[in-house]
Amino acid sequence: MNKKKFLVNSILLIATALIIRSMGLAFRVYMSNTIGAEGIGLYQLILTVYMFFASVTTAGISLFVTRLVTDYLARGENGIAKRCVTLCLIISVGISTAFGIMMFAFSNELGSVFLGDSRTVLSIKILAPSLPFMAVSACLRGYFLARRSVITTSFEQLLEQLAEIAVFAILVGKLAPMGLEYACCSIVIGTTGAEIISCIYSYILYRISISKIKGKAKRVPHFLNKFTSIALPVTGSSCLRSGLSAIENSLIPTGLRKNGSNYTNALSTYGTISGMVMPIITFPAIFIMPLSTLIIPEISQAKAQNKENSVRRISERLFRIGLLYSIPVMAIMIFLSNELGTVIYNSSDVGIYIAILAPVIPLMYLDSVVDGILKGLNEQVSYLIFNFIDSVIRVILTYFLLPIMGIKGFIIVIFVSESLNTSLSIWRFLKVVQLRLKIFEWIIRPLLCVALPCLLIIMLPFKQDSILGLIIKILLSCIGYILLLYITRRNDKRFSVQKLRIE
Repeated sequence: MNKKKFLVNSILLIATALIIRSMGLAFRVYMSNTIGAEGIGLYQLILTVYMFFASVTTAGISLFVTRLVTDYLARGENGIAKRCVTLCLIISVGISTAFGIMMFAFSNELGSVFLGDSRTVLSIKILAPSLPFMAVSACLRGYFLARRSVITTSFEQLLEQLAEIAVFAILVGKLAPMGLEYACCSIVIGTTGAEIISCIYSYILYRISISKIKGKAKRVPHFLNKFTSIALPVTGSSCLRSGLSAIENSLIPTGLRKNGSNYTNALSTYGTISGMVMPIITFPAIFIMPLSTLIIPEISQAKAQNKENSVRRISERLFRIGLLYSIPVMAIMIFLSNELGTVIYNSSDVGIYIAILAPVIPLMYLDSVVDGILKGLNEQVSYLIFNFIDSVIRVILTYFLLPIMGIKGFIIVIFVSESLNTSLSIWRFLKVVQLRLKIFEWIIRPLLCVALPCLLIIMLPFKQDSILGLIIKILLSCIGYILLLYITRRNDKRFSVQKLRIE
């Protein structure tokens, strides 16, 4: 692995992800102030259907393109690599167009019957034409990742986010007074428009990039077999998970209503957790998610070249980095939950839910790192099985627990799901890479090192609605954690940054 290029790409990806996620979080705050928690809940219901169709059309193709283009370029077979992208684009457009037509044709059944709310039908129709453009963008994203051209995909996502926000800002003032149905339309019109713009942008840059690769396109040997073994398991996993997730999400408002809430309150509670709290919980992942994305072609290349020791070494370091980062994020979220809810959304309820859900952060973040490594090691089938088990259990628990326990049941479902899925992924990861989990060094020590700074910073005399106070507390917590981690370090030369490479 070219360490310098990997580091540069990581920094670029983190920087743009920070901008995009910050804009996305600000967008959520703007949405919540404009259409309220009930509107956010209705929008989240629409997204469950949309994400299922998006998963069917995009999930496996990006990884497939990355894996094949990386392997063929590493072997100098440029012509085959070029042909791979062309074939994948044809497949993507064909499949996504078919599902886009299906999504539009059955929008009434999907909205009124499946989601149980006719106000979602129009938004589903508006989103349907975006699927082919999204599929092409996903395919090209896999190509650019294989080429280590992170800046291209980063700017594509930034452009997409800007377009979505701009359209919403223009339309919401006119459509929101007409009701929540049309308020949601102002969001999804922006989503469809953004997908079209980002697709055009990506395709233009792709044509420029592919023209620089020497060699004529050649037939791809065993293309269908490779597509079946790489793309289909990931696509199947995403389809199953998205489909079951859609069923689960459609059951949530119903389950809360059966527990005693009226539909408006149930939808508002669902919108608060899924549309307001979860974006805060996942926001710090921008500093760890790029590793799970960028490492796929590196691990794949190392495995193709039979560098097993290098794969093991870098996998261990990434796993440890995931823990060293996610544990302090969890602690800070717990100790500063009230400030986060008040400063960002001016809501004490959001702060309460942040504190309750913060313990799942290490599980969520670590799962993303482990999944990236497993994908690079050609473990798509395991990924499919684990996600299927997790999704089935989520649906079963949602169906039985929410009518009895209400929102407490929803929280239990989240904890059980994250614990199960991450445990299975880690078990497979440790077995494949042949690593031994160092519980004290990787888990207990970081917990102890972050606990003291967090206990001290909550005593600082800042108001809960002070943005400056929140920033200072977060910075002091991070500084204290890093200092204690350094003081209590062991003489572990193996963890030197200089050795974070595949030789």
